[in-house]
Amino acid sequence: MPAIDLAILQFGKETTWGTPVAATAKLMGVTEATLQPVDKVAAIADLGTLAPSRRSVQVGQHGEGTFSLALSYEDALYPLHGLFGAVDPSGAGPYTWAYAAPVDAAPTMQPFTVEYGATGASYRLAGALIPKATLTIAVGDVWRLTKAALLGKAISPVTLAALADRAVELVRAADTKLYLDEWAGNIGTTEVQAALIKAELALDTGRHLKYFNDFHPLAYGEARWAKSPLKLTLEFGAAAKALVDSLLTPLLVQRQIRLKATSGTKSLQVDYAGTLTSGYELFKDRDGNMIVELNFEGEYNTNLGNWLEVTAINPVSALP
Repeated sequence: MPAIDLAILQFGKETTWGTPVAATAKLMGVTEATLQPVDKVAAIADLGTLAPSRRSVQVGQHGEGTFSLALSYEDALYPLHGLFGAVDPSGAGPYTWAYAAPVDAAPTMQPFTVEYGATGASYRLAGALIPKATLTIAVGDVWRLTKAALLGKAISPVTLAALADRAVELVRAADTKLYLDEWAGNIGTTEVQAALIKAELALDTGRHLKYFNDFHPLAYGEARWAKSPLKLTLEFGAAAKALVDSLLTPLLVQRQIRLKATSGTKSLQVDYAGTLTSGYELFKDRDGNMIVELNFEGEYNTNLGNWLEVTAINPVSALP
């Protein structure tokens, strides 16, 4: 059997949710992935016996999985489509892809057929959605999407589409700038230098499957996004001290936060508005220096017009 390190992850854009298509793009930068069928079983505990069950039947099944990705300016579009919904780009090389968390209406989703495995050991998940993921930006590394969840209609065997590697550029933490702006100000105004050690944003869309009169789910549903906490680990300098001191007052501490990586004409930008919600330990240590961890929860900001937006600028005119 093939070695696990030879397994690949491939995406194809579905026209109708749950109707499988051949994959059209092999994802670059995948560091781990899983797929699994999830069975729903009714086990009947009859009266007249102390046995846990004397009869059972399988009543449903869907597919789940996870994947982790070293983000590139190009292939970040796949998880962004899966999380925020389908968008069309603007511009003409480079192209601008603007994603926003839903506020007044549910997004138009882009379902995928996901192929995973190696020659002779490969399966596909039809109707794949991405309900959760965590973005991590850590000094000395690249931007990473970890444990992105896959949720879909059904898993079945597949012969992998023969797809070539594509040239992509990884997003480096070294190319990332942090901006912290007042709640009533304009985001991206105040850069904080020599402070960011790590940023971790946990996204949860509340997306779920719907079972009706069928063995497999027949639809999916949208819900309110969770508050999607953003944790910033900062060296304790002037910017961090100002936030810490503010939290000691009886007033809310709210900030607009921008994390932006740039390489030439390419960029990947996260705009987040949130409220500082919890205390902090004074102080943690990093190589003998003081650091502090600050935890924000997403909250709608009038100036931003949202609480979470992601903008990708790259040479990609359409998802492969």
